[in-house]
Amino acid sequence: MRSKIYKFIGIITIAIIVFSVFLILSKKQKNEDLFFVSSIPKNNERLIFQRSEIIITFNRNITEEDGKNLEVKISPEENINKVYQENKIRINPETEFQINTDYKIEVIYKNKDIYTLAFTTIPVTQQQLQEDGAKQTEADLAFNENYEKFLIDYPWYTELPIEKSNYRIIYDFEKKSFRIRFKTIIDPEQEESVIKNALEDLERIGVEKPINYYTLDADEEI
Repeated sequence: MRSKIYKFIGIITIAIIVFSVFLILSKKQKNEDLFFVSSIPKNNERLIFQRSEIIITFNRNITEEDGKNLEVKISPEENINKVYQENKIRINPETEFQINTDYKIEVIYKNKDIYTLAFTTIPVTQQQLQEDGAKQTEADLAFNENYEKFLIDYPWYTELPIEKSNYRIIYDFEKKSFRIRFKTIIDPEQEESVIKNALEDLERIGVEKPINYYTLDADEEI
């Protein structure tokens, strides 16, 4: 019987200790001053959209008492909606931020500035971005179609230029011929061998015979 009583007293004692620790920690957290942890966007971030939500996160939950001591200022001045949610302040413009504008948001707690966030909005409206993006998409599609056709006609083009120690090969679209430029002075006796090697290089990348080409000496102007 006594063992049961002692066991019961032990359980009660542990429960009281745990509850006391919880109260102490809770009180300590409530009494702990707020300090900044992170923000979205980050400080000095650029290209922020006009309707972006600003989120500032603190070290602990914001109490009703904290709310009385918190103040948020924004410059240039804008009408904003401000919501305290757990350990965050969520800030939204009533309409939207101005384009190409440097903004500064100050968070003041107990008359002290505890965080200042600076950011810059996009230089054009989101509608303009969407319109420009659509135009760019059309241009990209047209380019891709043309590029695919180009690669069908010139499948070896991505392998150019061919760089060797004594010559360089490119394609001259104006002359519709491959240009073999010698990098060093080539003796007439060696020239035939060098050209033969260059033509073999072109065959290896898929150029079909007969191969149109011309040569340039190392010091020869185009």
